[in-house]
Amino acid sequence: MEESKNAASSSGPRQRCPSKDTSLKWSLVNRSAAVHQILRNFRRSYSLVEQNSNFIRPTVTYAPQMYGSGKTTVGNHFRKFVLLNRAYLAQRISEFPGIADSGESVGKRAVEALLNETIYVNIDLRSFPDFGGEDFKSTLIKKISDKAVDSLSSESELLAKVLKNRKDPKEWLNSLFQVTNKRYLFLFIDEIGMLPSRKFYQFPDLDPQRNPHKPNVYRLFFEILSSFLVLPYVICYLAGRSDGIVTKQEDAITSRVNLDFLCLDPFSEDATKLFIQGMKICTGEIVLQLLFPRHPEGPDWFFKQAYNYTGGVPIYVRHVIQALVDTCVHNKLYNLSERRMRRLVETVAPMSDIIATPEDMEPKALSMFCTLLLSSILEYRFAITETMYGGSVNEDESKYVLDIANNFGFYYKYCSDGILSGDKRKGEEIDEGDIVYEIDEANVPMVKLVYPKIVLKAVKENYKQYPLLRYIYYLFSLHALVESSSSLRFRSKVIFASILYVRCSLSRQLGELSLFHQSFVENIVFNTDMCCVRSVPSFSSELTTKYSADEQSYSLNAWKDLYDKYLSEDGIFLPNKDNSCGPDILVRVSVPIDDGSSSSDEGYSSLTEMFVETSSKKRRVYLIGIALKCYHCSTVSLAMIKNEVDKFLVPVSSQLELEKNDIWAIQLVVSTSYNNEVSSHFVDKLNWVIDTRKKDSSSSSTPSHDMNYSNSDQGGLRIGRNCQLVVCSLDNLEKFLGKEIYDQIQKVCSERENFLTKVTPLSRLIGTLFEHGWARGRSAEPEAYLGKSTEKNIGAYRVESTVKSSSSVVPVRQGQFDWMEFLKTYCDLTESEARESSYRLSRLREQDLEGLDSYLLEVLGIKDRRVRIKIVAGVGKYIESKTNA
Repeated sequence: MEESKNAASSSGPRQRCPSKDTSLKWSLVNRSAAVHQILRNFRRSYSLVEQNSNFIRPTVTYAPQMYGSGKTTVGNHFRKFVLLNRAYLAQRISEFPGIADSGESVGKRAVEALLNETIYVNIDLRSFPDFGGEDFKSTLIKKISDKAVDSLSSESELLAKVLKNRKDPKEWLNSLFQVTNKRYLFLFIDEIGMLPSRKFYQFPDLDPQRNPHKPNVYRLFFEILSSFLVLPYVICYLAGRSDGIVTKQEDAITSRVNLDFLCLDPFSEDATKLFIQGMKICTGEIVLQLLFPRHPEGPDWFFKQAYNYTGGVPIYVRHVIQALVDTCVHNKLYNLSERRMRRLVETVAPMSDIIATPEDMEPKALSMFCTLLLSSILEYRFAITETMYGGSVNEDESKYVLDIANNFGFYYKYCSDGILSGDKRKGEEIDEGDIVYEIDEANVPMVKLVYPKIVLKAVKENYKQYPLLRYIYYLFSLHALVESSSSLRFRSKVIFASILYVRCSLSRQLGELSLFHQSFVENIVFNTDMCCVRSVPSFSSELTTKYSADEQSYSLNAWKDLYDKYLSEDGIFLPNKDNSCGPDILVRVSVPIDDGSSSSDEGYSSLTEMFVETSSKKRRVYLIGIALKCYHCSTVSLAMIKNEVDKFLVPVSSQLELEKNDIWAIQLVVSTSYNNEVSSHFVDKLNWVIDTRKKDSSSSSTPSHDMNYSNSDQGGLRIGRNCQLVVCSLDNLEKFLGKEIYDQIQKVCSERENFLTKVTPLSRLIGTLFEHGWARGRSAEPEAYLGKSTEKNIGAYRVESTVKSSSSVVPVRQGQFDWMEFLKTYCDLTESEARESSYRLSRLREQDLEGLDSYLLEVLGIKDRRVRIKIVAGVGKYIESKTNA
């Protein structure tokens, strides 16, 4: 590997040992796939050049990835990469423009031409000359010429000779090759995202207003560029983040140029390891030897930590290692343990100047951001050209998913599934250039999103009061899907658990969620702010041992081991494999009880007591195993329910000593379809509950409404003490999910295009959840929107209630004016209009209503004139109703 002279930069001052400069140098990590792709596109561009140049449609490689992906490195060091891949390219290149297909190996001669007969010119548009009277095309030719002859003797004389022909691109290029004694030009133009700026609009041939036949600056740019690319022989590579990645491809096609997106993925875990191993500080000392003197090769867990935290994005890998070196050298911290190093790694903040995620996101933007985050961790795959309706932040029009993701600061990588090209046999050494990338039916490459945890950690601090973002952040820290299948079943568990987490966050007691009606936990407070979300090993009936460290799986007779190691605190737990040998989701919630208490009514009736932990308090644990039968599952029968009981309640009851340890186990079955044998037990649309409370009334608190219990041996379902079976009715499931989400789930069995596979339906689901999560307001504390009764509990009101309270003109959240209800009741706004407007008005108080007019509403950010008129009219109605009350 060749060593780069660049030094790592970081945000803010670094602590350094005064006697040692710890600035990093690093080595280039081979990008053979990117080099091969650029050269392949060059060959395609000139495949017809001998026949008729008028038919040439130049194929240009374009890298629009986010900051720090390595796109500039590829361009600036392209010749070095050719040298690194000399043998590989000589073997793979079978034809090359300008080289006759005869005699000595074409590939070998092509590599020699790239190394010895090619002019390498790099142009950064950030430092491009200002308008000086000439148009952009002439200025670009002058800039290329200047760089091409820069290192030659008699530079000024040669430059004048070349520029004499700049009015004719063909003559100019021939002159350039003649004075430099070269045959090829490698042209790298960086930061093309600078084009739509005032600086470039000053050039007459780049100003759309002076060129009405071209609607934007990119079409004009590609038209100019194509005049060079049809000439023999120009290898062109473009880079630079822009606001519309896919749109620029459409602009290029109108100017004969085809854009091919560069496959420049973030580093894999192995490449990250290689990158770190090649790092040194300015004194020449190897970084790993500095950090781990006793283990100079570096422990494998360290590379995994760096990869997980940075997502393999090169700039963040460098930044994290630089921060670690500075801290460890300054404080003489060496040979840290895995746990201490993880803590140190995750204290490194990102470089704020390159974070592209918008600040102060409004509801719609934050909802879309969460959709893309969830798509990322669930490894959704989509074509580069896939669009979303209403995907933009401010308009309801179709946008490309990749363009939307780019605006939020996402990276992306191409999907390969490990598929190899036909000329590579299984077992042979694999080079990244041999990978065949996955494409859709229209022959468009498939990609998936990447968002570094280091950035999410910084972003989520501004939005940590929003339950869904908290949930997603928990998932990022798990990295569960790296070793789990991304099947529909696993995705369904993650999505359902996200709904559960948000619903619990908006409820005071679990009984407010119809999912838990009539269960042991009906009166329990589940404080999601204090609980965790994490993955746990799954259960496998095939294991002969209790636990397999390699597979991260347990056998069904190892519940105690799993409980002791992973379920020691409250939270929502997702088994890390797609399996049918245990619950799909586990929930643990506990409450304090007095020593010697035998009644479950004691110990959790007080909210205050729930949060008071003392050494004299014991805790009663409720362990809920959820069998999720909502997604691509046949009708649930009594036999299927019995099977779920046998996989959870039976082994848990026998292994965890429930009564002795004051553990209460609940088997919850959730489905959108039951057969008649099961449906007959849903009396008055209530959940079907089986336990032993008829025999022992002290085993659970007494619900405040009608019960729907069956005998404990009903239908062969024998439920032991401290155990309960709850089968959720269809009506209660619809109330829990909300009708919109429930309808989507019902369509899953008949439609492949659903929120388990496509980004657009997932965004609708996330948007629905945000309607509830946003109700609390950005600065409101939980107590400000969670009341003690159903009527005042705005969380439960948003989730399940369809009847407005008649006890007040507008529901009030413990003294706070409810803008959402006011806007819908008095202003006749739709749900989405009310949600957007309530965010703008949330800083105002009820007494400020009289001063509201259209001008003030516009100042507050409500731009829609129709909405402003409705609000002003609604204010009048509200004041009149208060006066008449």
